[in-house]
Amino acid sequence: MQIVSSIVLYHHTHSDIEPTLASLLSEETVEKIVLVDNGGAEWAAHLNHPRVDYIRAKYNCGFGAGHNIAIKKYFKKSDYFLICNPDIRFQEGSVSALYQVAKQNKYKFVSPSIVYSDGSKQFSCRLLPTPINLFVRRFVPGLAKTLDRKYELRNADFSKNFTVPSVSGCFMFMESDLLARLEGFDDRYFMYMEDIDLCRRALNYTDIVYYSDVTITHLFKKGSYKSKYLLWQHVLSSIKYFNKWGWFFDPLRRSKNKECLESVPIRTDT
Repeated sequence: MQIVSSIVLYHHTHSDIEPTLASLLSEETVEKIVLVDNGGAEWAAHLNHPRVDYIRAKYNCGFGAGHNIAIKKYFKKSDYFLICNPDIRFQEGSVSALYQVAKQNKYKFVSPSIVYSDGSKQFSCRLLPTPINLFVRRFVPGLAKTLDRKYELRNADFSKNFTVPSVSGCFMFMESDLLARLEGFDDRYFMYMEDIDLCRRALNYTDIVYYSDVTITHLFKKGSYKSKYLLWQHVLSSIKYFNKWGWFFDPLRRSKNKECLESVPIRTDT
């Protein structure tokens, strides 16, 4: 298969993900869409569409582990794998364009431009985070606005293509062989940080390419800003991440972030 896409569901309704399914099904290059049900989405087992596969997880195993179920089943059967959130939509031809540019340039990991539903820019390209980046931006929003200009590359010229250390996990287009080499997500993260961890490990094998000519829309509800439970999950995952990679001494973070800041194109109006 050219492309397999996976979506993890948890108490989503059909109407919740219908725009995402419609977008994916409009792409001829997406030959299989795998719906992994972490609970509360049993309706998906009855879609009876030849391009849609339903897998019921044994329990709510989290975002990364849910995608891993699909990855393990299909990575040998596909050229590329698309990690996709259930709240994504895009114009027909978007994924095919990513596929073509990836094949032609031998890109292993590509991320498109991402906007909110109102069309405003979502700053999905980021440096590898420091503890200050994550904890200050969550608990001291005033200071975070200053730090985010650098962390989220807000001065970058997003009309151009460039490489970055980290991209959002809501829409990751990756070579299946790369995903297999990485063994998917680290499922010790129940929710949050698993995308940054995956990007970090991928940097050992490839560049991560931001591709400006394709734009997708992400609704992005910022659940951890509204739910104490999700906030706690975010804090736990952040602690796990820095325990794994280093809180203050992290040579790879320093080198990759420096490399990005020195090479990223800057807007002329800044």
